[in-house]
Amino acid sequence: MTAAGAAAAAAALPVSSAAGAPSPPPLPPPLNPDAFRERQSKLKAAARAQAVDALIVTPSANLAYAANLGIGASERLTALLLFSEGPATLVTPSFEEANVRRDAVVEEVVTWKEEEDPIALAARLLSRAKTIGIEGSTPYGTVARLLAATSLRPQDATPIFDALRRIKTEEEQAFIREAARRTNLAIEATHKKMSRGMTELEVAEILEREFQRLGVHGGGLVQFGPSSALPHGGPGERRLASGDVVLIDCGCRVRGYTSDITRTVAYGVASDELRKVYAVVDRAQVAGIGALRAGVSGAEADRAARKVIEDAGYGASFTHRLGHGLGLDGHEPPYLVNGNTAPLAAGNTVTVEPGIYLSGKFGVRIEDDYAVRETSPPASLSTRPADLVIVPA
Repeated sequence: MTAAGAAAAAAALPVSSAAGAPSPPPLPPPLNPDAFRERQSKLKAAARAQAVDALIVTPSANLAYAANLGIGASERLTALLLFSEGPATLVTPSFEEANVRRDAVVEEVVTWKEEEDPIALAARLLSRAKTIGIEGSTPYGTVARLLAATSLRPQDATPIFDALRRIKTEEEQAFIREAARRTNLAIEATHKKMSRGMTELEVAEILEREFQRLGVHGGGLVQFGPSSALPHGGPGERRLASGDVVLIDCGCRVRGYTSDITRTVAYGVASDELRKVYAVVDRAQVAGIGALRAGVSGAEADRAARKVIEDAGYGASFTHRLGHGLGLDGHEPPYLVNGNTAPLAAGNTVTVEPGIYLSGKFGVRIEDDYAVRETSPPASLSTRPADLVIVPA
């Protein structure tokens, strides 16, 4: 399905149900199984190019990416063995077989019983392989036991997965766009329900409920006043007062793909200093967005936004990178940061989130999600605020 079709399928806002309560908007259709088979073909080709005979992938975002299996890690081995020449084989506990067959896109499922050693089973399946690519989040203990049971030569497969995952298809971008749309709606609804005296934790709970109302799982940081000057602080017990800066940094998942958005607003009244700082951050974000195009490095994009903040005299108060990639992980390559000279590519999806943090006073961060194109401007996956919002107290 095209991105336009997926976006159209998810465009409707909540409608009233028969019981009178709003029902969540529909999600975009999931990826077709053929999309995962195509990913496996590309992973196999990349493995062959590096003389890797097989890849091992345990529960992680990479397992979800390669085989449509989004499960948590446990002490029981579940692993995809993706042979460069051969079938995609899933090793899993026998009592989980029905679950994984329902979801996983693989050619073979091989099970083991509780009294059996799954490492020995994996070793037998890999008996013809010489070199194995280890997916980057695989537990050390699993790798150590597998290598002790075989003569396999290990190789880090992180670059193989990163190279493919950082280029998002139109369908993947549509999932992030829809997640961002619901995130903006959840933030706006939360703003309307804030009241004087609420704690950061109470507002964070409202935010989570708003995501649930929209049919997704989400949440994030809620920070008031001086707490907002901590880039990754809160939420805590600070109570909301008129004149506070309110910073909400949050996201949700649609079909496994995450958004990441930050909104900074004033509660009741905005000081002149806040208006000044917000305007600088807004200009910096515009500059960073304008720098995004294929061939530009992450360092160059970071520099474009950082120069605006430095020229305004706040350089020392912009303490983090401009942004990061996002997709199945909330933070993933590419990174918009000084020192990253690798060129961006069309299909990269990234955050652009400059900030100024004044210790003991307040912080301002504006964060939105974009997809890199061959030329500027990038495709917007979220809707930027036009001006500083003042929430009535």
